[in-house]
Amino acid sequence: MSRDLPVPTTTRSFLDVVPGDLVAWLDEEGLPDGLPFLLSPRFEYDVALNAYFLQANLTAPWNNNANRARALARFFTFLHTARGGKSWRAATEADHLAFHQWRRRDETGPCVEGSTWNHEVSLVNQFYAWAVRQGHVAAVPIPHRAARPAPMGSVIRPTGPSTVPATYAHDENGERIEWMPPATYRLWRDVGLRGYGPDGLPSDRFRGRWAARNATFSDLMAARGCG
Repeated sequence: MSRDLPVPTTTRSFLDVVPGDLVAWLDEEGLPDGLPFLLSPRFEYDVALNAYFLQANLTAPWNNNANRARALARFFTFLHTARGGKSWRAATEADHLAFHQWRRRDETGPCVEGSTWNHEVSLVNQFYAWAVRQGHVAAVPIPHRAARPAPMGSVIRPTGPSTVPATYAHDENGERIEWMPPATYRLWRDVGLRGYGPDGLPSDRFRGRWAARNATFSDLMAARGCG
């Protein structure tokens, strides 16, 4: 929505809006320019659904909110066209799995990459988690699995939910570890090259040779950014 759009001189009888009062109404409701909204295939405005965009990071860049709206629109459109005209409130895990099959694996579908799919699932999952908290739906229609534990030695432990969407893809570039925190590197070096245990003490099971030389060489490569 934008305050720069032309203001109509007349409105339909079923719209309880006076054309000249539209900008004032936007100001009173605190609706900023660029806020996305979704309409049903019958051009219906769902108040509960669009209230989500009032809660979801209004200070975020415009493209973030636009991506959020597009991800929801894709799933809701699939529900309507391929799942018997279902509304977003009636979505089930079976609907999400069917959407996953079409969007990722069906030869007649878009066959999106893993990184694209994971981003979309994350956005849809966030919406339904909000809808559950608001009482609009009973459950998130996306199956979940336990989140993977943080690797040993990680400085930052996860503070988010203990589960993640089970349909996350594993073929995205983000699955590759491109770097590690200093503490994790030092643990890897000490255990793998210097013969120490995770407790920081020398391990009597270590059978490697030239531990000091190998560790020094590894430190040199890490300091120079080589890998």
